[in-house]
This record gives sequence, structure tokens and C-alpha cells, in this order.
Amino acid sequence: MMRGNQVREPMIPGAVVLLEDDATTAALIRQVLAATNIANPLEHFTSGIEAVRQIGQWTDAGSPPVLVVLDLSVPDLSGLDVLQRIRARPELAAVPVVMLSGSGDDADIERAYEIGIDAYLVKPAGIHGLPDVIRRLGLPQLLLPRPG
Repeated sequence: MMRGNQVREPMIPGAVVLLEDDATTAALIRQVLAATNIANPLEHFTSGIEAVRQIGQWTDAGSPPVLVVLDLSVPDLSGLDVLQRIRARPELAAVPVVMLSGSGDDADIERAYEIGIDAYLVKPAGIHGLPDVIRRLGLPQLLLPRPG
């Protein structure tokens, strides 16, 4: 999480970006990803505005993320708005984006797919399906294997 106007250094190429405003859910997602032996750094944001800004900076610096995981409902900018901004950048078109949401509403799901989401999982059970989605999206070739 960032405070004030701190600027993060460009991330290591191949990071996973997580937008989730609930600390407990973010910790669970972190555990699920760690259990899959993914060694990529996880960059966690609680602000959609900050996530979009940093993804843009990193992309401009040649270090786009390999995966973005979005919560639908965050206080300042919805996951759908963040998804729209990501998909508006041609250089991010190939970056897989997964929505993890408490909403199983058909309208939310349909809208996410219209904008260009790669997978939509409903929390809390969907969190445990994240490793399968990563495999289905072909990400093991992009993600750094953890030694051992």
C-alpha cells in the first residue's frame, strides 16, 4: 500500500498486480499465489487510481505486469473502470486480467467480458480457483518458477 505521494521504483518485469481494498482478502490471495510456487513479485494496491497510474508508469518504462487481478468494488475507481483503462492501452492488450469479485451479478460479469476481462471469479470461493485460471491462461510460461 502506498501513502501520500510516494513514487514506487519500477517493478521487476513480470510482476503480478493486485487491486484489492480488503486486507484479509489480499492476504488470502497472496497465500494462494505463494502456494502455486509463483516467484513473481506481487504489487498490491488498495486504490484503483493509484494502480492505473503505476501500471502506466511501469508500462512506459518497459515493465508491464504479466497478470492483473482486480476487485470489482474499490472505493475510488471500480475494477471495471481500471479494466477499461488497461484495455485502452494497446501495449497492455496481451496482459491477462482476472476479476475477483463478491458480485456474481450477471450484468457485472457480462460488462467485464465486454470490456475484455480474461476470467471472472466470484469471491470467496473463486480465490482458490486462481491457480487454475493462471494455468488455463497459459501463464506458467510467463511466471517465474520458484526454485525447489
